[in-house]
Amino acid sequence: MQRTLSIVSHSEDQTIGLAKNLVGLLRPGDVLVLRGELGSGKTVFVRGLAIALGLDERQVNSPSFTIVNEYPGERPLYHFDLYRINDLSELYEVGWDDYLERNGLVAVEWGEKAQEMLPTGYYLIDFGIVDEQKRNIDITFVKE
Repeated sequence: MQRTLSIVSHSEDQTIGLAKNLVGLLRPGDVLVLRGELGSGKTVFVRGLAIALGLDERQVNSPSFTIVNEYPGERPLYHFDLYRINDLSELYEVGWDDYLERNGLVAVEWGEKAQEMLPTGYYLIDFGIVDEQKRNIDITFVKE
C-alpha cells in the first residue's frame, strides 16, 4: 500500500522548507521524480534540497538544455530535467545508470518521461498550481 503525504505550500520559502525537511529522511542514492507543469515549483524544491545539503543554492537552475547539473559536496545532488528530451538514449549518453549508482541524491524534473528507466523504488513528488503562490505538493514513495 502506498501512502501519500499531501502538503499545501503558500510560498517559495515554504516549498524550500519542505525540501529541507525532507532531506533528513533521504539516503544517498535516493531518486526523487518531480512532476508538475512549468512554473509549479520543481526547481524551487531542488534549490531547497541543495540548501539542506550545504550546497551553493545559487548554482541551482533548471538544466533544460544540458539534461543534468551536478552540485558537488559531501552529499552531492544530481539534478536532471527531461523536459526537452526526445529519446531515452539521450539519458544513456549522459550516464544515467552511473548517476543512479553514485552516492548522492538524484532529482529528476519531468521524470515520468523515463518511467521505464527509473529504479524500482523512488519518491514521486507531484506539484500542482493552485494560484500565483500556492502549490499542492504530494509525496509518494513508489515501489514497483
